[in-house]
Amino acid sequence: MLSVKDHRSLQAAVLAMKAADGSLKSEINKATRQVLNPVWRSQVEAHLAGRGVMDSKVLGTGVRIAAGNPPVAKAAQSRRAIGDGKRIIPNEAYSWWEFGAPHWETHTYQRRNRTRGGTHTVHDRHTNRGLPDWTAKGRVVYPAFKDIAPRAVSLWVQLIVRTYATAAEKMGRSS
Repeated sequence: MLSVKDHRSLQAAVLAMKAADGSLKSEINKATRQVLNPVWRSQVEAHLAGRGVMDSKVLGTGVRIAAGNPPVAKAAQSRRAIGDGKRIIPNEAYSWWEFGAPHWETHTYQRRNRTRGGTHTVHDRHTNRGLPDWTAKGRVVYPAFKDIAPRAVSLWVQLIVRTYATAAEKMGRSS
């Protein structure tokens, strides 16, 4: 997560957004979405290149910039179930595809017997084998955000300054 605490120019941008009237905020947010959405989508797609189909289905859905103060980069936002059994919901299961899973873990669980009724215990199953290898730094979205963050912040500050300058210029002409 980015923090504006250590950067005076970012603090000024956040303050400028807070001080703006409704129409100016709306204009800045619209411009933010128009400029940053294509950049963010292309970056995520570049990191998805060469990955599996499930990576694209889970992590590549709902890639967008949610305008605000500050804007938020989002991915894996779909709530529609995917996969063979329609059991995987991207915005709930994204972490398994972004960070992977430890393949060495085994799980014990209860299973219902379909033919004779009752339940029995299934011991030591490797249920994480179908998932990518575990990694702490992420595989797609986090590296994509790391690559785009400086550019996105710079573009956002430029949009705020440009919108304020355009509004001031319009005010000067109308007076």
